[in-house]
Amino acid sequence: MAHSLRHKKLLSRISELEKNLLPNPKLNGDYTKKESDLIRSYVLLSHAEIESYFEDIAESKVQKALFYWISSRKKSNCLLSIMAFCSEEINWGKIQKTNKEKLDFRINKVTNHFLNKLNNNHGIKSENILNILLPIGIESHELDQTWLNTMDNFGSKRGQFAHMSSSVQSQIDLVTEKNNINKSILPEIENIDLLVKKIK
Repeated sequence: MAHSLRHKKLLSRISELEKNLLPNPKLNGDYTKKESDLIRSYVLLSHAEIESYFEDIAESKVQKALFYWISSRKKSNCLLSIMAFCSEEINWGKIQKTNKEKLDFRINKVTNHFLNKLNNNHGIKSENILNILLPIGIESHELDQTWLNTMDNFGSKRGQFAHMSSSVQSQIDLVTEKNNINKSILPEIENIDLLVKKIK
């Protein structure tokens, strides 16, 4: 099965960031302040691209499922999963009885609630990823726990780079950061992309 166009766009963008930002690797790791800033920029922008990828594939999957339901009453596991995960988060007591008794109204209400949560997502730690993927139909056992731990560390590092002064940050290593993204993070995203494509 081919990967999604959104996944291909992610890989292309990460490659662009590498070419545009990363200096040549130094065996001794003795990077100048400017080079260190460029490496940190690469990590921060890669984090942003990955976060956007997850939000986009989830939104696309939900919008497609909702469209098919509205246009042809086609049922989907995606909508079923969203109803199961997000329905209890809505205060139905404040909604008119005539509305909440309508199936279309309830489905629209819950899916819009999920999409609003998606728009307010900030981060790609394991909690963020689970809140994005489980409601659209991905099972928790399908996600690699080691990879989720890696994402927790990646998210923490992003926070350090974004919010801590460079004067208190330790020396950054280009090869370590590049390998973390390309060898520890992106391969599992490839697997997740295929899982999301399979959701009906």
